[in-house]
Amino acid sequence: MPRVSVVVSTYRRLERLEGILMAWLAETPNVWLADSSGRFETALPIKHVRFSPDPGSKNRHAIALLTDGDYVIKADDDVLPRPGLIADFLKYACLCGILGLMGRTFHGPKYYGDTRPLQAHDVPRPIRVDMVGIVTFTPRKFLAFDLRGCASAIEDLFWHMGAFPATPKYVIPTTSYELFQNDAGCLFRDPKARAEREVFYRAHYRQKR
Repeated sequence: MPRVSVVVSTYRRLERLEGILMAWLAETPNVWLADSSGRFETALPIKHVRFSPDPGSKNRHAIALLTDGDYVIKADDDVLPRPGLIADFLKYACLCGILGLMGRTFHGPKYYGDTRPLQAHDVPRPIRVDMVGIVTFTPRKFLAFDLRGCASAIEDLFWHMGAFPATPKYVIPTTSYELFQNDAGCLFRDPKARAEREVFYRAHYRQKR
């Protein structure tokens, strides 16, 4: 059976974090927390890596290189895994790409307008997309890349468009998760982050076309 490591990244959404980590531990004993909050404490048997100052969301990519799983899951701190989620990912590991619970297909140079979202509970089969996010699953060969310039607002695009643009990416079919509603202060809603994301996407979309 392949070994799977999980890296959860957090910096301020702590109210549900203990339960989320417990749920991941029920799936695999190899759970890491990339923690930039400066205030989370737990007695759970995880590998707890604290960052100060906060290096941003690229911390998950750095920590992923320290894991020893044959596959690595990088997870946001607002997703609760349900029993069987890792088994669902392993079912499609033969696709030899980066898998995710959410994804987007690219259809033009505007991120907010020319990309279309898909989510795992809506697809009947693996759907090839241009990027995946929220919770991702990857073999180790897609872990190592230069993190310079990998800002929080664009870290997933940086990984998929900048480091591994030709790697196949798929949203897999599964209902073994719960996604909590984005809070008002999340990066997705932040105007500055949205602008940074648009600029990065546009430049790389045109470069690859």
